[in-house]
Amino acid sequence: MSSSLKYVDHTYRDFSRYIDEGGQLIKHKKCEANFPAKLHKMLSESTHSDVITWMPHGRAWKILDKDLLFSSVIPQYYL
Repeated sequence: MSSSLKYVDHTYRDFSRYIDEGGQLIKHKKCEANFPAKLHKMLSESTHSDVITWMPHGRAWKILDKDLLFSSVIPQYYL
């Protein structure tokens, strides 16, 4: 009886400093208007850092002021 095991590489790769270290993002032609692209743009705006911000490790984000997020920030990107 022959057993053929397959292994998958689940090595974690930290891309939080990828662009800072000279990496480039390859963008698909439809990626500017989708949800993740709009969310990333919103999180990257320093003017919104008191409302929504990246966590220090760069792999998650945190809402700091939910009321202000829904009343002023989200309408700029999603409505």
